Amino acid sequence: MSKTGYTMQFRAHPSWYARRNDNTTYTRLSLAIPLLCLASSAAQADGTFFQLDLGAPTADAVLAATRGKMSYGANYSNYESGWSAGIHVTRDFAIEDFGTLKIGPSLGTSDEVKRIKLGGKIILERYQPTNFGFLFLSAQYNTNENDWFTLAQIGNAQGLSVDLTAGGSDNYSEQSVAVNYRLNGGPTSFRGGYRFDAKEVFIGVSVNTY
Repeated sequence: MSKTGYTMQFRAHPSWYARRNDNTTYTRLSLAIPLLCLASSAAQADGTFFQLDLGAPTADAVLAATRGKMSYGANYSNYESGWSAGIHVTRDFAIEDFGTLKIGPSLGTSDEVKRIKLGGKIILERYQPTNFGFLFLSAQYNTNENDWFTLAQIGNAQGLSVDLTAGGSDNYSEQSVAVNYRLNGGPTSFRGGYRFDAKEVFIGVSVNTY
């Protein structure tokens, strides 16, 4: 799997955006899943991924790792009126000619909830080399607040890639675009982008050893 092909998980807090109807969440997730059928190879490899995005006045951090058939993830968001955080552990299933399916428990909390909520998470991932570089697709769903997230990442062999993301839950909705530049073929990338619902420019850095 390419070092640039890993889930760039964006997690924004509900207080930033307008409340979304549950039907919209399920509809968008169902539309995202067929996109995964476009690719042909499983996105599974040992590695670690860290990403930090900074906006005004927001900050988002994501940490993920895969070891063998297990994956682990954590995210933290700091915003003007508080914070939110979550973790998950999944068992990974590489499905030949389909992709990778990840299923496992999740925990989430925030300063508004003031308690830890137990949920479940499912992730579908696909990675496909192309004649111009690669294509990486991901769709995620978390039962905590019906949280969902989709990503399409397109990259070339020179270290440039573009992320198109959409996400939402019972309480928020967001779409974003970002451009990533990988330094000297190594694991570190600088990135910048725009969140359409929040009308916010952000910059960030990521380290990806996949």
